[in-house]
Amino acid sequence: MKRCKYFLLLLTLMTILCSCGNNDEIADTYTRIYEKYKDIESYKCEMFMNITSNRTVRQYRLKQYYKAPDNYKVEMLEPEEVKGLVTVYSSGNVTTLHPEIKGKFTLLNFNPIGESYVFLPDFFEAYYKSEKTSVTASGEKEGRYTLLKADIPGSSIYRFSQSLWIENKLLLPHRMEIYDINNKPVISIRFIDIEFDVPFEDQVFQIE
Repeated sequence: MKRCKYFLLLLTLMTILCSCGNNDEIADTYTRIYEKYKDIESYKCEMFMNITSNRTVRQYRLKQYYKAPDNYKVEMLEPEEVKGLVTVYSSGNVTTLHPEIKGKFTLLNFNPIGESYVFLPDFFEAYYKSEKTSVTASGEKEGRYTLLKADIPGSSIYRFSQSLWIENKLLLPHRMEIYDINNKPVISIRFIDIEFDVPFEDQVFQIE
């Protein structure tokens, strides 16, 4: 049923795009994006992330790791005060390791709704489930992109909607933004490097 819903949404978007006259290229790119991202098995990436709150912008550099169906890992690289901080979500539990205190804590039966949409599989799951989505072409000095935008399930005023820019040639993610209810960016991400289909061992998502 889940796969059927995705396919129906794809057909609906394709119909809208093709009815716009000169948007055949956008429709073709969207189809290739759908095929690439519909069944992500694993990936790792490095990114810059800016988080805005109370008029303060905090900047981070970090690594993400993902292995289907529900294994996530975040490793902080910068700034220095959070370097080495590792958080792993696996099998319904989340564990955080802090290098300075050399200790860890675990939350059992943790539901990361609203927190995991910075991971690509969760972005696309939200995108396909959302009742309000859009797909448009975007040109920037670095190249040409397809911009996907959708509301985030849950209707949080601080995490209301999000956008993902995907480079049209290699279909790699370029940047992502999450907006509050006033359409102001609260999280801005720029992908530095990404590798798909990484043969992770289970130990990658375990903290001893």
